[in-house]
Amino acid sequence: MFGLQWLLPRLTVYLLFLECSNGEKIQGRMEKQRYDGWYNNLAHPNWGTVDSHLVRKTPAAYSDGVYMLAGTNRPSPRMISEALMKGADGLPSSANRTALFAFFGQLVSSEILMASESGCPIEMHKIYIEKCDEMYDAECRGNKYMPFHRAWYDHKTGQSPNSPREQTNRITSWIDGSFVYSTSEAWVNTMRSFKNGKFKMDKDGFMPLKNTRRVPLHNMPAPHVMKTYNPEKMFLLGDPRTNQNPAILAFAIMFHRFHNVIAERVQGQHPDWSDEEIFQQSRRYVIAVLQNIIMYEFIPAFIGEGIEPYQSYNPDVHPGVSHVFQAAAFRFGHSLIPPGLYKRDAQCNFKKTPNGAPGLRLCTLWWEAMDMFQDQASFEELIMGLSSQLAEREDHVLCNDVRNKLFGPMEFSRRDLGAINIMRGRDMGLSDYNSARKSFKLKPVKEWSEINPQLFKKEPKLFERLKELYNDDINNVDIYVGGMLESNSGPGPLFRTVIKEQMTRIRDADRFWFENLDNGFFTADEIEEIRKISIRDVILNTTAIPPEAIQERIMFFQEGDPCPQPQQLNASALEPCNYFTGYDYFEGSEVPYIYSILLLIFVPVAIGGVAYGVVKLQNSRRRKLKMKLEENNNGKSSDKMYVKEWLHLNLKRLVKFKFGPEENLTLVNRKGDILRCINFKNTETLTVEVTEDTRKKPMLLVRVPNDYDLVLEFDSLTTRKKFLTKLETTMTTYKKTVELLTTYREQMLANAETRERRQRRLEHFFREAYALTFGLKPGEKRKLEDVTNDVIMVMRTSLSRSEFANALGMKSDDVFVKMMFNIVDKDGDGRISFQEFLDTVVLFSRGRTEDKLRIIFDMCDTDKNGVIDKLELSEMLRSLVEIARTDKSLPDNQVTKLIDSMFEEAGLEAKESLTYDDFKLMMKDYKGDFVAIGLEFKGAKQNFLDTSNNVARMTSFHVDPTLERHRHFFLRKYDTITTYLEENRQNIFYLFVFYVITITLFLERFIYYSYMSEHTDLRHIMGVGIAITRGSAASLSFCYCILLLTMSRNLITKLKEFSIQQYIPLDAYVPFHKICALTALFFSMIHTAGHVVNFYHVSTQPVEHLKCLSRELSLPGDFQPKFTYWLFGTMTGLTGVVLFVIMMVIFIFAHPMVRKKAFKYFWLTHSLYIALYLFALIHGLARLTGEPRFWIFFIGPGIVFTLDKVISLRTRYMELDIIETELLPSDVIKVKFYRPPNFKYLSGHWVRLSCTGIKPEEFHSFTLTSAPNENFLSVHIKAQGPWTWKLRNYFDPCNFNPNDSPTVRLEGPFGGGNQDWYKFEVAVMVGGGIGVTPYASILNDLVFGTSTNRYSGVACKKVYFLWTCPSHRHFEWFIDVLRDVERKDVTNVLEMHIFITQFFHKFDLRTTMLYICENHFQRFSKRSLFTGLKAVNHFGRPDMTSFLKFVQKKHSYVSKIGVFSCGPRPLTKSISTACEEVNTGRRLPYFIHHYENFG
Repeated sequence: MFGLQWLLPRLTVYLLFLECSNGEKIQGRMEKQRYDGWYNNLAHPNWGTVDSHLVRKTPAAYSDGVYMLAGTNRPSPRMISEALMKGADGLPSSANRTALFAFFGQLVSSEILMASESGCPIEMHKIYIEKCDEMYDAECRGNKYMPFHRAWYDHKTGQSPNSPREQTNRITSWIDGSFVYSTSEAWVNTMRSFKNGKFKMDKDGFMPLKNTRRVPLHNMPAPHVMKTYNPEKMFLLGDPRTNQNPAILAFAIMFHRFHNVIAERVQGQHPDWSDEEIFQQSRRYVIAVLQNIIMYEFIPAFIGEGIEPYQSYNPDVHPGVSHVFQAAAFRFGHSLIPPGLYKRDAQCNFKKTPNGAPGLRLCTLWWEAMDMFQDQASFEELIMGLSSQLAEREDHVLCNDVRNKLFGPMEFSRRDLGAINIMRGRDMGLSDYNSARKSFKLKPVKEWSEINPQLFKKEPKLFERLKELYNDDINNVDIYVGGMLESNSGPGPLFRTVIKEQMTRIRDADRFWFENLDNGFFTADEIEEIRKISIRDVILNTTAIPPEAIQERIMFFQEGDPCPQPQQLNASALEPCNYFTGYDYFEGSEVPYIYSILLLIFVPVAIGGVAYGVVKLQNSRRRKLKMKLEENNNGKSSDKMYVKEWLHLNLKRLVKFKFGPEENLTLVNRKGDILRCINFKNTETLTVEVTEDTRKKPMLLVRVPNDYDLVLEFDSLTTRKKFLTKLETTMTTYKKTVELLTTYREQMLANAETRERRQRRLEHFFREAYALTFGLKPGEKRKLEDVTNDVIMVMRTSLSRSEFANALGMKSDDVFVKMMFNIVDKDGDGRISFQEFLDTVVLFSRGRTEDKLRIIFDMCDTDKNGVIDKLELSEMLRSLVEIARTDKSLPDNQVTKLIDSMFEEAGLEAKESLTYDDFKLMMKDYKGDFVAIGLEFKGAKQNFLDTSNNVARMTSFHVDPTLERHRHFFLRKYDTITTYLEENRQNIFYLFVFYVITITLFLERFIYYSYMSEHTDLRHIMGVGIAITRGSAASLSFCYCILLLTMSRNLITKLKEFSIQQYIPLDAYVPFHKICALTALFFSMIHTAGHVVNFYHVSTQPVEHLKCLSRELSLPGDFQPKFTYWLFGTMTGLTGVVLFVIMMVIFIFAHPMVRKKAFKYFWLTHSLYIALYLFALIHGLARLTGEPRFWIFFIGPGIVFTLDKVISLRTRYMELDIIETELLPSDVIKVKFYRPPNFKYLSGHWVRLSCTGIKPEEFHSFTLTSAPNENFLSVHIKAQGPWTWKLRNYFDPCNFNPNDSPTVRLEGPFGGGNQDWYKFEVAVMVGGGIGVTPYASILNDLVFGTSTNRYSGVACKKVYFLWTCPSHRHFEWFIDVLRDVERKDVTNVLEMHIFITQFFHKFDLRTTMLYICENHFQRFSKRSLFTGLKAVNHFGRPDMTSFLKFVQKKHSYVSKIGVFSCGPRPLTKSISTACEEVNTGRRLPYFIHHYENFG
C-alpha cells in the first residue's frame, strides 16, 4: 500500500505478527479495553473514566472557598498577558525542538485531556481589557471585555467548603488511543468499515472519510471569515477537536492510517480472524505504540529529562489528570507554537502560499484545516515541513497568532490564549504559585528575582511590571504566570515536576499499559520491540515520505539533518489575519420575529372574525327561515327593491323596500326586521316629491299622512324611475293615485319631516309636558303666554293615534287605544294637541280618584249617552283581557259571565246599563287602587307617576310589613359581608384552594428556575423568562387538567347522590369550569408571551451556548438556529403554535355570543379539546426546556374523564323509538320517546339528545320534562336555533313522512342545579322563560310523591312555585302541566304564583283594570281568568325580597329554605341578590340558592 516502507528494518514490531505462534490462543483470552476507560482499575472502576474528576494536587483556592473564581484580587489576565507574554515572533527553539514536536504536544493533550470545554450552564466571565489596548481597543473606546466561559464541572460539587467545585475530564485519563478511537463505541463504529478490522477511507484509500454521518465534531467558527463551515467537510476522526488546525489534523490522519496498516498485516497473518478480532488486536498495538512515543519520546524531549523506568502496575495510584497539570504546567507548550507552518517536498523545496508568503499563517487556518488536505501530497508536505521547522523559543512569550489571534466565538472572534490560560487556572480554583511549589515539595520563593535569576537580570522591567500588577505580593501570583517565568529552554522546576508526576501516575496506574506483562497483551520481547518504535516510524509507514527526507530524531532538528528551514517564520513575513469585531446572532431573525408576533396577534383576531362571521351566517339563516315562514303563513308575495333611506345629513342606510302585499309599503333591514310600515288604506292620493338636480344623486320624498316623511336616495335616475313605476303599479292595484311634484334637493331636505326631526320634536313634546305638569297646582292650567318662544313650536305639535299608541307600547288598532285616544282628543280632530296631552298628564299624575273614575267611565261610554251598557263595558274589558289571554284561557261566554258577576256583586244585576253613580258603586272596593294609577308612556324621559304617598299600593304577596332593626352603617356592611361569606363559604374555600395550588405551582417552578437550576443553561440564556414560562406551564397544566374533572358530568351527577355534596359545591361546576378555563387562558397567554421573549433570547446565542439548553437538542455544527427554527422547526415550538391556535379557537368560540347564536360551532370547536390535550402531551416530549410534566397532572383527571365518557357511551348509540310528537303553540315541540332499560334519573336532570332524522351526531342539551315515575321520557323543545327549527319542521305533519322511522339518541342523565329540591322541608322554585322545563318534571314528581307517600326520602312539606313569563301565550303547554299538577296535588303541598311581565307599571291604568277583572273572576270561579288555573296571576315582576321575607316569617320553624331558579341570567341574578339581602338580616331560616341558566 505504501511502497517500500514495508521493508524498513527498524519496524521489527510488524514481524511480531509473523513470529507469534500462539496468536489465536492469546486472542481468545485477551480482555477488551473499554473505550470510556471504565474498569481499568478493578478496585476503583471509575478512575480515569470519561467525566471523572480532575485530581487536586494543590489546595482549592476559590474566592469563597466553594466555587467562585480564584484570585479575584489579582490583575486582569489580559494585562498580565500584555506584560509577560508579549514579545517578538521568529525566535527559534533554544533546544532545536521542531514544530512537529510542538504540535505533537497538542496530540498528547487531546489524548488525556478535555477539561476546558464550556460547562452547563454557560458561566461567562469578563476578562477586562485596558483602554487603548493595541489589539482589542485600538480606537480607545474603553469598556471592552474578552468573554471567558468556565469549564464543565460535576454539579454535585461546589455546594459547600467541604466539597468545592471539581471540574471533570470529558475523555479518559489513560493513554488508550482515545485520540484515534474516541471514547464511545458508537462513535468508533461510524469510522469502522467492519471489513478486515479497518477504518473507512476515501475511494483512493489515502484519507479518512468526511463527516457525512454528522458525528458531533467540534466546529468553531473560522475567525478570518466569521463563518462556521459545514461539518460534512470535516474529516471523521476519533477526537472531536482534530479539525482545529492543520498540524493536529495531520497527526489524527496519520494514526488513522496507522491503524489500517497494522490491521492489514494482522489480517494477512491471520486470514481466519473475524473483523472484530483484527480490529481489537490492531487497536492494542496502536495504543502501545502511542504510549511508548508519548512516554518515552515526547515527555523526555519536553521536560529535558527522562522518566523513571516502568516497574509494575500499581492499582493504588490514581490516574486522574490534576488541575495544575491541565490549567498550568502542560500549557507551557503554547510558547513553542510558531505563527506559521512550512510545507516542503522530499527534495527540500519549501512551498510558498498563493500569496507568495513563505508559509501558512496559523491564524488564518483555525477551523479550516480540512481544506488543506485534498490529496496525499499536501498532507505529506505539511509533515515534512513541520519536521524541518523549528518551534518558537521556550520562554514566557507566546506568538501573536495564539496570544492575540486565537479563535473565539463570533461575537469576539480573536482571543488571547495567554489570558485564557491564566483565567483557566482561576476558574479551576488553583492556588498561588508559592502554594503550588510547597505542594510539590519545592522551596517557595521570597523575592521576584528568585523565580528566574537569569531572566530577572535580562528583563528587569518585566518583573517590575509584574510587581506593580500584583501589588508586590509574590504569594498571590498565578501558577501559570510563575511557571512561565521559571522557563529556561524548557519548563521550569515547578512545571517539570508537575508534568513528570502526572505522566508517571498515568503510566503506573494503567492496568492495560503495554509494559505490564500481567495483562497478557504483549510478551517481554514484544515490549522491547515496541519501545524501539518512534514517531518517525509511524510517519514513514503511513506516508510515502522517503526515509532520507526526514531526520532520525524528528522531534529535534540537528546540524546535518535534511532540509533545514530557510528562516524562522515571523508573523511580519506572513499574510495578515483578518479581525472582525462583533457579530449579531439575531441578524436574519428580525423580520420573522416581527411577523411571528404579528401572526400570534392575528390568530385571535382572525378567529374572532371567523366567529363573528359564523354568528352572522347563523343570523342570516335564521332571517331567511323567518322570512320563508312568514311568506308561507301569509300565502302572499310582494315586490321588493333595495334602496337607500336618507335619515339625516350624516346617516343613510340600505333597506329593502316591499310593495304590498296589503295596502302598505314596508321597509325591512338586512336582518329581516321591519323598520317601518306605511299604510295607505285610508289615503286616496299619495304625494311624492322628486328632485331635479342634475349633478347630484336623484332623491324622492314620500309624504306620509299623519306620520313623518320617507326620504330615499338612488344611484341613478333609472333606479328611481324603476321605483316609481313599481310604486304606481302598487297604488293602481288598490285604485289609488300617486301625485308627483318636482323640487330641488336642498329645499326638499330642508322641509322634510324626517323621523329624526319628528322624534326630537316628540321628545321635546313629552319633556315639556312633564316639566310643566309638576309645576302646576291642582286644577291649574298652563297658559301659553308663560312659555318662552323657543318651545312654542313644540307646543303646536300634535300626536297621531299611531304615535300615541307607540308611546303607550300598544298597537294603534287596539280597542283600549281607540277609547283612550277619543277621551284625550277632546276636540275630535283626530290628533292630540299639546294642551290636550298636558291636561291628561296632569289628571293622571295629580288628579282626584273621582276624575280618574270619570275618565274610565267616559272611555267605556262609546256612544256618549251618559250611561254604560254591558256591551260597552265588555268591549273595554275584552280589549284588556285580550292582551293576556291564551288558548287555554276562558272563552267569550266566560268573559260575559265575569261581567255579569261584577254587576251582581255590586247589586246591579237587574240593570242592563250603568250610570256614573252605578259605576262608582261597582268600583268602590278598588277605590284605593285608583289613587296612584296613571298611564305609563314609553317615550317618557322622566316618570310622572308619583307613588311616594300611595297608601293603597298593590302587593303581589300578602306580606305584613316587618319592623327592621336600625343598625349602624358599618354593622350593616359587616352583616352583608358576613352573610356573603357564609352563603358562599364553600365556593370561596374551593376557589381559595384552587388558586393556592395554582399559584404555588407557579412559584415552585419560578423559584426552581430562578435560583435552583444551575444544572441547565436555560436561566442564563433566557433570563427570568424561563422561570415565568415554566411557572405558568405548571399552572396551566393544572388548570387544563382540572377542566377534565369539571367536564365529567356522570361523576358529578353521581356525587350529588351522596352526602359528600354537602361539602363540595357541585352545582357550581359550570362557573368553576369557566374560572378554571379563564385562569388557564391567563397562564397560557403568559406562557406564550414568555416563550416569544425566550425564543428571542435563544436566537441571540451561539451554538456553543445552546448545547446546554437540552440534552435532547442536537444541532449541526454549521447551523445557527434563527427565530423561525425555534418557533416552527422544533417540536416544542411547532406544537406550541398549534396549541395556541386550538386554544384561541376554543376560547373565542366559547364566547356567549357565539354560544347563543351559533351553538353548533361552539360545540364543534369545543370538541377540539382532544387535540388540545394530545398536543399538550406531545409539546413537552422534546424536553427543550425541561422534562415533560404535563402528563403528571393529566393522568389522574384523564383516566376519570375517559371512564366518564365510556359511561356516556352506554346510551349514546342506543336508538330509542319515538312514541309521539306534538307541535305546541309558540314554536314548541314535545317529543315523547321510550325510556331505556335501567335508565335512572331524578327530576331536574337533563340529557344531551340527537335525532337520527336530521343530524345523528349533533347533540343538544334539554331538560327532561317527564317525571321519574313515568315509564317514558319526554322533552319540550322551543324552536330557536337552526337545529331546533329543523327538528320542528321535520315533525311538522305537513312535512313528516310516515314511512320514516326517526329515533332518538341521548347521553346522560346529568345532574342539574334543581335536583336537590326534595332535601328541603320548604322550597321556593322560580322559573323564567324556557327555564320552566325542569319544573315540569319536578312538580309532577313532587305531587306524585307527596300524594302517594311513595317517596320516603322527600322532605318537602311546602313548595312555592313562581312562574315568570312575558305572557301566557308563550308557554301554553306548561299551563297543561300546571293544570295536571293542581289536579294531583291533593295535599296542597304546592302553592303557585304566575307573573306576567309584559304588562305595564304596577299603577298603570291598564294593569289596574286587569287586576280588577282577575280579582272578580278568582272570587266567583276560584280560577284565573287568563289560565284557568287556581294559581294567582300577578302583573309585573315579582318583588323577590318581599316574598322571601314573607316565606321566612311564615316558616320560621325551619333552619334553611332551598331556593331553586332556572332561566335567563338576569332572573337568577336578581334572585341571588334577594337571597343575599334577606340573609343579611341574620334571621333564620337561611335561603340557599341553587340555579341554572338558560339562554
